[in-house]
This record gives sequence, structure tokens and C-alpha cells, in this order.
Amino acid sequence: MSKRPGVTFASALLAALCLLAPTRASAIAVGSLTFSLSADLPFVAKKVLNNNREARLYRVTLTAIDRPGEREVRRRPADGELLFSPRQLTLTAGDSDYFKFWYHGPQDDRERYYRIAFHEIPTGNQTVRRRGAGAVSMEPVVIIETILVVRPRRVSFAWAYDPASGSVSNTGNTWFTLLIKPGCTTSEEQGDARYLRPGDTVRQPALRAPGHHTLVYNDRFIALSDACRDP
Repeated sequence: MSKRPGVTFASALLAALCLLAPTRASAIAVGSLTFSLSADLPFVAKKVLNNNREARLYRVTLTAIDRPGEREVRRRPADGELLFSPRQLTLTAGDSDYFKFWYHGPQDDRERYYRIAFHEIPTGNQTVRRRGAGAVSMEPVVIIETILVVRPRRVSFAWAYDPASGSVSNTGNTWFTLLIKPGCTTSEEQGDARYLRPGDTVRQPALRAPGHHTLVYNDRFIALSDACRDP
């Protein structure tokens, strides 16, 4: 299913930055670029996979942001607000392991967002010297940025669907995904996925017509209408 820009987390993400050398097909893999910590869980774990042919070192840096987007405001989290473990990982080729994240900030009704950058660092950096160009690294340092959403400790999950105007609004205080499949016989590839933050609204002509329109929240699938159900 496609994920288009607009009011989406995906439009705010940096997919990957390769520094010091050209990109390569094999590199770090972290799964979804947006993940969340539920109010009823003490921590969330993020899997890191080494897709290289050699061992790599992995480190994490994090930044708090007001909301994902082009004009987001970044800040350094308060001491102890968001903790992670381990400090770093060394993975052999094809191996994987987890970083865990704990939230110890305010226990209120506000959702919080963090940019989590995963750094993949060669364990033995190789360099070559080119005439007139100095030393050039042959092993790239790869950085993948993701977004961690800490759901409010006091959650209000709510939405408004208006078929007449073709709109869905997030009227609660925590994010969810809207899946839009126009018509009752369309394929997954013809669908659209939108991430709605508190206060976001999606307007689309497909929402005015019968179709498989679904909200996804904490692995729950909620149909917005029964127009496509069998009689």
C-alpha cells in the first residue's frame, strides 16, 4: 500500500544519509520509519539488522521535536526524559539485535515526538589515497532517521468521519493510520495510507464513495462504514 505525502509522518522523515562514500545496496535495516510507545507499556524495542557482508557498529542519537514536519522545532530532551539501551551494538554480517527505549517524561495527555537516528559505523574503516584528492573513505557511515511517537499517558482516541465532505479528522490526542481503498474490489496497491496526528484532517474524494476505509490504532482495525460488507 502506498504512503503519499501530505499530512503524513513519512513526508517528514529522512530516509538515509550516506556520508564519506557512495551508497551501497546493502546496509542497515530498521523496519518502519515510524514507531510508537503505547501508554500501557514500559518500553518499546526497535530491531536493527546488519545487511552488510562485514561487521558493523551501531549507535543511537535522539532529538525531541514539537511535531513531525518541514517546520518542526527541535530541542534536546531533558535529562532522563527518554532513555535507551544498550549504548551501542556490534553486529556481525546478517545479525540483528534490539535497542530499547524508555520514556520517563511528564505523565499527561500530550503526545510527544522524537527523531531517533541510527548510525551504522564500519568497525575497521578502510581508506585509499588518490593523487591530488587526499584520503577517501571506502566504508560509508550510514544514518537512518526514524520517528518515535510516545503516546499520551492519558489517551483520548477519537475521530470524526464525514462521508458527505469526504473527510476524516483526528479529534483525539494520539495518532492513528487511515487506510483508504476506493471501491469495494480494489487491490492493496490501489490504496492509500495516511498518518493523522492530533488535529489533522484528510479530505479525499474516495472517502465520499463506498470503499474499504479503515482506521488502524494499536494494531486494531476499525472500519469507518459497512458499505463493502457482504449482505
